[in-house]
Amino acid sequence: MPEQDSTKTQRAATDRTADTARAATEAGAQATRQGAEKLQDQMNSMLGTAGRASQEAARRTSENMELMKRLAETMASGAKEASSEIVEWSRRASERQNEATREIAQARSLDEVLDFQNRYIRENLQALLDFSVKVSRLSAETASEASGHLDQGNR
Repeated sequence: MPEQDSTKTQRAATDRTADTARAATEAGAQATRQGAEKLQDQMNSMLGTAGRASQEAARRTSENMELMKRLAETMASGAKEASSEIVEWSRRASERQNEATREIAQARSLDEVLDFQNRYIRENLQALLDFSVKVSRLSAETASEASGHLDQGNR
């Protein structure tokens, strides 16, 4: 009987060891599942945050590109208007030159030539000053309009 008791004791010890091993395995598996779930939640959270950040970056980039387009259009329009003013000033300067040449050619005396020349120089200087005022005003208006686009973009 002592042998039977010994076998029962060994069996009981083996059963307890097996139960303990099963319990440890189940606890390990449970801990692994919980860790995996927690990791998955964290990854989902990070992906969600990254996705929102990416969408925000794309939205801002689109807004900035639209702003740049409006600024370029404004500047191109201002350059076109300035170019038109230059062409008009050049045309008028040519007309003044032709008129001065004709008047000088018809002059009867040196005093008339000097008077025509003096008037021609004054008219050209005044036209140049008027042209400068127009271009400066146009430049200021274009800069103001571009600034308005920037202010709208910052809202």
